[in-house]
Amino acid sequence: MDEIEQLRRVVRDHLARDPGAALRGGPLAPDAARRVDRDRWRRQAGELGLPGVRIPEQYGGAGMGLAEEVAVHTELGRALDDGPFLTTSLVAAALTALTDDEANHDRLARIASGDLIAVPVLPIEETFPLQYPHAKAGPDGDFEVTGELPCVVDATVADAMLVLADYRGFHAFFWVETSDPGVEVDALKTLDLTRRMGAVRLNGARARLLAEQDRARAGVAAIRQGAILGMAAESVGAAERALEMAVEYVKVRTQFGRPIGSFQAVKHKCADLLVSLERARSALSVAVRSVQHNDAVGRRPESLAGLAVARMYCGRAGAEITREAIHLHGGIGFTWEHPAHLYYRRAVSNRQLLDSTGQQPRLLTASVLAAHGEDTQLASFYAGKVGR
Repeated sequence: MDEIEQLRRVVRDHLARDPGAALRGGPLAPDAARRVDRDRWRRQAGELGLPGVRIPEQYGGAGMGLAEEVAVHTELGRALDDGPFLTTSLVAAALTALTDDEANHDRLARIASGDLIAVPVLPIEETFPLQYPHAKAGPDGDFEVTGELPCVVDATVADAMLVLADYRGFHAFFWVETSDPGVEVDALKTLDLTRRMGAVRLNGARARLLAEQDRARAGVAAIRQGAILGMAAESVGAAERALEMAVEYVKVRTQFGRPIGSFQAVKHKCADLLVSLERARSALSVAVRSVQHNDAVGRRPESLAGLAVARMYCGRAGAEITREAIHLHGGIGFTWEHPAHLYYRRAVSNRQLLDSTGQQPRLLTASVLAAHGEDTQLASFYAGKVGR
């Protein structure tokens, strides 16, 4: 058994012993969007080291690689975990790329220990038609950030935010404490009942400048890359577990004195879903390897192509498999008490976050042509001809 498979088993066993709110049974709390189980989050930090999977060891992290982090995302998707792992891992990746000062080291150490929950505040979709917040220098050497984003994951439970804002005509990253009176967060009612989202408004919030221009661009790339792989992996994990539950159910549910899993239509449906799941796993694996190899040697178009494939296929496959898993469960699959609908909600929500504008086929075409040295105008022309 390789190290990644061992990591998967350890994380899966821990989550089975200490599940999130969605899988503990009973109705979800009406104020779940505003709360996070801090004790459980610290247990995940102390017993598994989850928040610090890729944080360097000198800051209290595990110092693992991208493949290990994606494996953790997959297991958290299987368990519909409601902790802030996705967002804190994105902030940790960005902080590692942004600055190398003592204050930053302290932030990374607090994230690794589970004492600090931080979220990135920027649109994951590159083509999202949104105005960024803007920043200006304050009177005491700090900065003031003003603006809003309508949907930020885990904003309602964050201690701090890593905000991408316009500063002097360029993008820059700022560190904003949510306790500042200039920060307003409103909880959103969303399709996914296992993930918290909030609308963020910054009204002259006090902020510290962390990086701008080239450094800021590196941070943006780290966050968007991590978000794509993280949500794609969650979708694969959710689809994997939903299909497992469906197969277990059709083996024991009987009609006409026979398990419904023995009916040809049901067997064919399960087989088709397994093929879709394997394709999604392959797409995710290709994206991870593409990023690991091509980013290391500076071939950015190739890694963008791998990420575009994962965004398209993992999101679609996750939504398809979790939807059909509800159908295979029959009437019980449509009930509030059964978790099938929660897996579907997570998969559909992730699909929207991964590709809300439907631009990934075009971005994939442009990336492939650019990787092969095609003319930029020609790449743009062909990209525009590719539909969803």
